[in-house]
Amino acid sequence: MQQMKTYNLIYACMALLVLIGCSKTDSDNLGENEKEKSVQANYTLIVKNQGNLSGTLFNVEDEALTIKTEESKFTSVSSPDLSYEENSVLTTYNKKTNCSGMLTVHDFNDDSSVSHDVFTDLGSCNLTAKSIVRKGGKIYIAYDLHISSTVDEFYVRVLDVSVSEPTFIDVELNQRPLELAYANNRLFVLGVDEAVTDENSITVVDANANTVIHNQLVGFDVRRIFTNPANNIIISYDNLHSTLNSETMALLYTSYGEGKEPNFTKSSTLHFDSAGKMYYQMSPTAYSIFPVIPAIYDFSKNLTVLYAYENFMTETQLNFEFNVEKTTMVSYDEENNLLLIGYKKTSGENKGGLLLIKPEPDPELLNSIDVEGIPTSIFMN
Repeated sequence: MQQMKTYNLIYACMALLVLIGCSKTDSDNLGENEKEKSVQANYTLIVKNQGNLSGTLFNVEDEALTIKTEESKFTSVSSPDLSYEENSVLTTYNKKTNCSGMLTVHDFNDDSSVSHDVFTDLGSCNLTAKSIVRKGGKIYIAYDLHISSTVDEFYVRVLDVSVSEPTFIDVELNQRPLELAYANNRLFVLGVDEAVTDENSITVVDANANTVIHNQLVGFDVRRIFTNPANNIIISYDNLHSTLNSETMALLYTSYGEGKEPNFTKSSTLHFDSAGKMYYQMSPTAYSIFPVIPAIYDFSKNLTVLYAYENFMTETQLNFEFNVEKTTMVSYDEENNLLLIGYKKTSGENKGGLLLIKPEPDPELLNSIDVEGIPTSIFMN
């Protein structure tokens, strides 16, 4: 297979250096036996097709990708309004009426699926669910409750599904919620202070007491928040991100230079490995002709590696064999050192594919499969 060329962007606060080439990794020090270890893995690929999500089973043996004939136990469902992925568990929320919805938890470790109705206790109302997070036996749902044309109330519903009859409690918020993240036995709510400053805010809820314990403003134009492997909260903006210590609430800022942003704020999925590297979809600006490409961001080194398709595919592959339009999913199988890239094809609205890539020490395209639907996420079985 043809070897891949990647772009490395190294960031220091307000000072930038752009390097072109492949980054050196710890894999250079592996013994020959480790490098030649055979690959065998099983996955469930989730694809979106005509407004529905469904699962496709396939396996990898050495460099071969094979779709399995058996059906996935992931039942085809309507595309969710909200979703959350962690540790091979997919949690989704689907709105049913103006004041009811359904949460579904599918565990790909044992292929079990459980659904829960929510908000039915509110009777006739009008609400908007904004974000969901799952931690253990609890699911957190941030929502706006529309009281009148001028009055909204804001809550996080804590649903305990660890018991046979699920229970819940609502925690009232002062700011309109936008997104949730969980760390250090605390729930972090990104909101906006509409009443006074129009700044974004972080509200912290103690997960044991279900009470608000901290509020702070974090400036304007926050795009998203999420938890990193160090169990702290990343607060991301267009031109910088800050790391919020989940215990002390101290903030550490990392700035980017103009045109050198890692651009992970719009990625639909974020996948971390044990070393803290993040795998995501990136808008590459000047580094590729494609609107969205795979990328890896190393927070500890402020290093971004961009996988521009034109640098590891021939013109024939791009235009006739793979028909890549844009990246829709990026994940990483750490056990087998495999980069899995889902993409939408130019040949149809519901045509997609999956690329299997060896990312290091010498990145190369190993194999690919075509799928009916657009890949959205992947889980190891």
